[in-house]
Amino acid sequence: MLLSVLLVVVVILHEIPAQGINEDLVITLEQKEKLDEFREIMEPKLPHDYMKMDIYLIRWLKARDFDIPAATRMLRENLHWREENGMDSILDEDWTEFNTQYRFNLEGCDDNGAPVAVLFVGEWDMRRAALAGQSDKMRRFIDKLFEEVTTVLRTQQTRGYNATRVNIILDAASLSFQVQACPRCIPFYIYLVQTLGAHFPNTVNVCLVVNTPDIAVPLWNNIIKPVAPPDVRKLVDVYGRKRSVWREALLTKYGIDWTKMSHDMGGDGPDPVDSNDLRKNGYLYECPELK
Repeated sequence: MLLSVLLVVVVILHEIPAQGINEDLVITLEQKEKLDEFREIMEPKLPHDYMKMDIYLIRWLKARDFDIPAATRMLRENLHWREENGMDSILDEDWTEFNTQYRFNLEGCDDNGAPVAVLFVGEWDMRRAALAGQSDKMRRFIDKLFEEVTTVLRTQQTRGYNATRVNIILDAASLSFQVQACPRCIPFYIYLVQTLGAHFPNTVNVCLVVNTPDIAVPLWNNIIKPVAPPDVRKLVDVYGRKRSVWREALLTKYGIDWTKMSHDMGGDGPDPVDSNDLRKNGYLYECPELK
């Protein structure tokens, strides 16, 4: 309810300090008019009630700088992609094996209540997936992860949270270039950034890569980053293996108190919630400090 109220409030952005403002909940008068026009065009074609909410529609407009024809094409293409790939039922599939092999945890929230998702990509055996003929399933697993976090956000919003985006941390601590960066593995990372931009726009606050070997930085800069959508390129920050540096950045730059995270991340917080737990809980996740 609070999300809808805040979105309807028309605010001139330059009159409000940017710090502390959730940009997804603040729009100008001109943007509000475009949102209404966009809704009138798209609403008859949207199959789910959540897609008709302001907080969902605004994502597509922002992804195309409030160009209504461009946003309309993008959303229509996404609806076709969702239908073609059975996205409405992807969370009902049995992902137990992949969830175990490719760890993904929710590790609390930032100081604005946005959940923090940690993907332990340094442990992900991308090479095994490629050699086992599971490339298509690996790409589908990536889509499943983003579908999960957007579902978590929606369940939080129905319970009064102001969270509109998720923070993602990619932990590369155990990364092996033979295992995670083999020639057959690179397309997985390219797909990750492409599907995020095309199918889940404006759902991520920031994507932080931590514990990264120095040699991995050129991999991002020269291979993956150039093909990523502009909005995705702006999201990513890469940190090396000096924990004091990225932990300080989490705390001071991103409002993520690493001391309240689990022991896996060096904190003293509660145990994380993994994908299998999320499914059992109906994708309901509450920030530990707000319970």
